[in-house]
Amino acid sequence: MRQFVYLCVKQITMTQKHDLLDIPHLIYVMDPMCSWCYGFSPVIHRIMEEQEGKLQYKLVMGGLRPGTEKPLEPQMKEAIKHHWEDVAKITDLPFDYSFFERDNFVYDTEPACRAVVTMRYLEADAEMQMAKAVQEAFYAKNQDVTNPDVLAAIASGLGVAEEAFLEKFNTAEVQEKTQQDFIIARHIQATAFPSLYLLNGTNIHLLSRGYRPYDSLNLLLQKALQEINYQG
Repeated sequence: MRQFVYLCVKQITMTQKHDLLDIPHLIYVMDPMCSWCYGFSPVIHRIMEEQEGKLQYKLVMGGLRPGTEKPLEPQMKEAIKHHWEDVAKITDLPFDYSFFERDNFVYDTEPACRAVVTMRYLEADAEMQMAKAVQEAFYAKNQDVTNPDVLAAIASGLGVAEEAFLEKFNTAEVQEKTQQDFIIARHIQATAFPSLYLLNGTNIHLLSRGYRPYDSLNLLLQKALQEINYQG
């Protein structure tokens, strides 16, 4: 766990370092190209809105399929489509199924993850918005979010110039920081996305591994907060 805190501290400012150890944090592990993370988006945003001013949060890119080089095969397309249909049924979120008409699509999630990390360092307050915007672009609009130019256009909608975004996105620093996120996710055993944890000092509590509806998740969060005797 000390290693986890160290890795987190490496990715935040010194001002936030004090907060990370002294204020409970929600640690949200996700991938913008994970369909269940897309389905979970309204849940986590509601939790964060309700806990604003009480808890801090840290977004960690889990890396669903980083570095994938082979195009999707028909069997994998069908499996992914079933996941999309399941998420749509449970959440009523929109999906553009014309995605499955794409030929030779390489489902590499590293660029989308790196785009969120890039925003973390350019406009930290918009990091979560960037994750959501990438999700919506991919799932609801069938945009190719493995393409840096598409990601830059999304960032421009959040107030970051495309040139500035691409310059930062392509740095070795941001590539390394993205890989560090993947390491953190593995270290805390986030084997399914989305995963949500409560970090209290150097102690971490698993709240949910995989999708969970709001009512169920909120009960788990309140129980965890009671266990650490946190008043907020």
